[in-house]
Amino acid sequence: MFHPRKSLLWRMIASLMLLSLVLVACAPAAPAAPAEPQTIIQTQVVEKVVEKTVVVEKQVEVQVTPTAGPAKKYDGHEINILAGQPHIVGCRNLAKWFEEETGARVNCLAVPFPNLPEKATLDVTSGSAEYDIFQYWYPSLGAMVENGVLVDLTDWWNSNATAFQTDDIFPGFLDPYTLMDGKRYGIPYDGDLHLLFYNTTIFKKYNIEKPPATWDEYLDICKKITEGEKASGSGVYGCGIMATKVPLILIGTFLNRIATFGGEFFDAAGNPVVNSPENVAGLEHLMKEIPYALPDPKAVGFDEMLGPWLTGRVGMVEFWTDLGQMSDNPAQSKIINEWGVAPMPVGPPPKGRTAAPMNAGWGLGLSPLAKDKEVAMAFLEFVMKPETNVRLNTVVGGIDPIRKSTFDNPDFIKWVTPKEAEAAKAADSSALVAWPNMAQWPELQDVLNENLAKVLTGEMQPKQALDDTQAAWLKILGK
Repeated sequence: MFHPRKSLLWRMIASLMLLSLVLVACAPAAPAAPAEPQTIIQTQVVEKVVEKTVVVEKQVEVQVTPTAGPAKKYDGHEINILAGQPHIVGCRNLAKWFEEETGARVNCLAVPFPNLPEKATLDVTSGSAEYDIFQYWYPSLGAMVENGVLVDLTDWWNSNATAFQTDDIFPGFLDPYTLMDGKRYGIPYDGDLHLLFYNTTIFKKYNIEKPPATWDEYLDICKKITEGEKASGSGVYGCGIMATKVPLILIGTFLNRIATFGGEFFDAAGNPVVNSPENVAGLEHLMKEIPYALPDPKAVGFDEMLGPWLTGRVGMVEFWTDLGQMSDNPAQSKIINEWGVAPMPVGPPPKGRTAAPMNAGWGLGLSPLAKDKEVAMAFLEFVMKPETNVRLNTVVGGIDPIRKSTFDNPDFIKWVTPKEAEAAKAADSSALVAWPNMAQWPELQDVLNENLAKVLTGEMQPKQALDDTQAAWLKILGK
């Protein structure tokens, strides 16, 4: 007999049982044991009908095989490069691009610039063989060759001359960077030179319409701004002069003047002429400029100059071409779009000329102990491609062009601004005045650097300092 309460009771029991089934089915599954590599546990939802629809879970193991890309020529290969610290970003850019193209890993191992020749020489002479490729400062080329630190690449260079498009390379960056006694020992890498940068806002304040064409005009402008700002205590100076006692800095500042005064370190016959009238006049002019420059030039180097320039406290500065990008970088500069650039001023007649002093400048060469010579040579060939030079000079990396075609490339012009591209190309197309690269140069430059420093401290007069340098050079060279 049908009983309503019992019927209701059975329906409640059935509902509770069904609810329990659903709750059990929906409860989180116990954690699965760790799967083998490349195994993915996927949860699939299926339906099973048993009087009512009940949701259950089923675990399925799916084996996944990664899709391999095409093999690259140097997959699994690895080389090391000894790189200068300020150029580490440029080196890493090249490493990334080279690995993308060839599969080879390139490790950029950085040391400070002054330590590069010593580090490379020690790596070879000690047999450490840590590096496959050395970055070298081109004035140290002769000494490194004499010490057996760089491999003779003449045959390789000649066989690739067409591909390298050597006619596209500015002559000043070709032989001085790579040639010693008729043989090639590396490739040109960073085309360093100095240009004259000026602050257009400061110039406008003093009604100066254009950058100085001569060193006398430079001195007049520097004096006008410095004396004009002195009363206000603004801390603004007409010019900044780097003259710290480091050969790359101090001799570079000296070369800026003697190159444009028509002077040289050596004459066409290879005889030293460091005390020529033109060189003495250039050094004397530098000493006239010092009183109106950012204090204290003897303590001002690369880093000490950047801050005052980028904060608008310097009217003019002699600097490398990448200063333009730094000047327009909002992360570090307060003078965005407030600067101009021109070639270095010209010295007095009859020998005064437009010239580009090749201060700094770097090459890349092969270590005789390279562990993977084939990949190292392939890397050098990669760097020598014209398209690589454009690519390298349209990103932040501290590298400057070595090729004429780079200056005409729209991407480069946009990157550095048309005004800087034009000024740099004009400078590169003028008299490129290089530092000597003979084996004795490290010893010669130390003498010159010491005597220039004594002029700045007042211990010696310009002519005496250069006469003493000439005598020491003759003795070192056995002449």
